[in-house]
Amino acid sequence: MTYGHGDDTYRYGDQIKINFSSNIYQRADLSELKQYLATRLDAIGNYPEPEPRALEALIAEKLEISPDMVMVTNGANEAIYLIAQLYRHWASVIPQPTYNEYADACRMFGHTISYDRNDELNILPEDRIYWLCNPDNPTGNVLLKSLITHIIRKHPRYLHVIDQSYANYTLQPMLQPKELLDCYNVMIIQSLSKKYCVPGLRLGYLTASPIIIERLRDIRQPWTVNALAIEAGKWLVEHDPKVLPDLNEYLEEAQRLKQALAEIEGLMVMDTQTHYMLVNIDWATSLELKNWLIENHGILIRDASNFHSLDDHCFRVASQTPEENDALISAIKAYREEKQ
Repeated sequence: MTYGHGDDTYRYGDQIKINFSSNIYQRADLSELKQYLATRLDAIGNYPEPEPRALEALIAEKLEISPDMVMVTNGANEAIYLIAQLYRHWASVIPQPTYNEYADACRMFGHTISYDRNDELNILPEDRIYWLCNPDNPTGNVLLKSLITHIIRKHPRYLHVIDQSYANYTLQPMLQPKELLDCYNVMIIQSLSKKYCVPGLRLGYLTASPIIIERLRDIRQPWTVNALAIEAGKWLVEHDPKVLPDLNEYLEEAQRLKQALAEIEGLMVMDTQTHYMLVNIDWATSLELKNWLIENHGILIRDASNFHSLDDHCFRVASQTPEENDALISAIKAYREEKQ
């Protein structure tokens, strides 16, 4: 799904004034990180570590787990594709709607894919992976930590991949690797790119049992994480800068946006426990709305029609400032009036 993600601002040059299509906070102050990286530019003259073990050790220390349980990856996506490759030809259960890369990776490596949790128990082989995005993308739904823990412990025969890339954008409790040290059937994906608002650096990490991590290391290419990304990752983990806004206020504004969108005739907004939300529009297609907003207001939304199980009337937006949210609401209302 290379060309199906949000934040496709590169397609539109300088047309975009407000970006609602990316789930990553748009106004992070990265000045300190940039200043630090400016002092580390000599790193590009040498190869980085084939595997970023120094950064993995820092992350492990913060998580209070062993370094051999951590693998730093080139964004969360590398972790997803490595898992699919390691367990090629297994069965994968991928409840919908959710992030498309799980299914894309599984198809690449010959998995049997089920999108339905209800009937696969009697259909699929026991060599099986459950993929759960939590918080889910694109819905913003969050599963209870106690429920996920129960599922993992109740089904030790099956592997569970829990993608917590947006864990820092919800107030709901998330799984902690140190709480599952006795579970060998769980892999947790985290995203430094999203936590620290640096998606261009491509930084994620995976925690799992040492046996799984060792097997993943055996199949990964060397040098997938570049030198500047490693330097940035070490600085971010050590300093843990606060780049996200106050989460209570941020999510409160997201709920205001949700309510305002729901009040527009013909829009249905799904419940969300994060700052982003999935919307269904019945008087235009999502692509029509997206193109109109770009051409008339310089506003970019995420056309969600390419998510499995969603149609061409679904779009996703991530809450921005109150003023920008108001601009989106006004623009959609104007398009609604134009269509009447």
